[in-house]
Amino acid sequence: MRKIYRFIFHVLVMLAWTGVRAQSNSADVFSASGGHATVNGTTVEWSVGGTAVSSTASLPNGALLTQGFLQPIDRMIQLMLIFDPLSSKTYEDVDFQLFAHASDGSPVEYMSTNTDVAVILNGNTVKIVGAGTANIRATIKGTSISKDQPLLVDKATQMITFDLIPVLYKGDPAFTMNAYSNKGLPVAYHNSNPFVVRVSGNIITPVDLGRSTITVNQAGSQNYKAAEVTQQVQVISREGDDISVPLAVTPNGDGMNDVLVIKGIENFPDNNVVIVNRNGTKVFDVKNYDNSEIIFNGRGTYNGSFNGRIRTDNLPAGTYFYSIVYRRDGVTKRKTGYFVLKY
Repeated sequence: MRKIYRFIFHVLVMLAWTGVRAQSNSADVFSASGGHATVNGTTVEWSVGGTAVSSTASLPNGALLTQGFLQPIDRMIQLMLIFDPLSSKTYEDVDFQLFAHASDGSPVEYMSTNTDVAVILNGNTVKIVGAGTANIRATIKGTSISKDQPLLVDKATQMITFDLIPVLYKGDPAFTMNAYSNKGLPVAYHNSNPFVVRVSGNIITPVDLGRSTITVNQAGSQNYKAAEVTQQVQVISREGDDISVPLAVTPNGDGMNDVLVIKGIENFPDNNVVIVNRNGTKVFDVKNYDNSEIIFNGRGTYNGSFNGRIRTDNLPAGTYFYSIVYRRDGVTKRKTGYFVLKY
């Protein structure tokens, strides 16, 4: 009786092979253990005694192509793998579990294609170990049926704490600044106004009256985003001066005293600066002097022009007198003096 059943099974298989051969892209179906077949307009992989993912379709001569497994109609096996997409994660997120399953209840195995991003623990638990992208592959155990789902892991954020810098006094010793990232990464300090303070590492030294913005940043890393925090520092005078003016301006391009830097003027943006020569002739008259965009560099300007003529030539060397009017706490104040212009 076994020989009869075995004979019938072989006949059914041979008939199924014959039915596929008319639709196959293989040169010789009978000499191979598998091939390609067009079923209902779709090209699918098939194999004898193997498995692959496809839908069940009827073939000629009473055979079925189910999941790529060529078999007699009375022995149909439907095997499917369900593995839903994974949500995006962030570095430092907690471990999470995977829940793919096979339609027949077979066990499912998992692997990560990028162990620098994620690793599999205890069979079905994902541990995130870095930012980046990895494919998590689910496979029905003992088969070649598998499915990948991409896992996107974003960089984590970091926070920088920057302790308050007190008001500094001109002429006082250096002060140690304290800033740090909550992830333990090194930070860098940057100074917006070297005329007011000098910064070396986390050491700040008051130079002259005025304000400066100190920026602390952490450039980020493989797993953390960049972060930045700023703080404004002020340098004042123990004698009560609001602003100070240098005694010399030397616009010769050597990088020292090339312009008239009025220390502390940035604290009083509502200001007016007037400069006259020995004869009392006005050579410079501007509002909102800021030591940056609006600044005296040895050339005269009177609200941008002199009687409609813009002045671009250098003023003669010599002594010039200034008058600076500014408002402090709603009160108008004035400072006068002189400086020497030389080349």
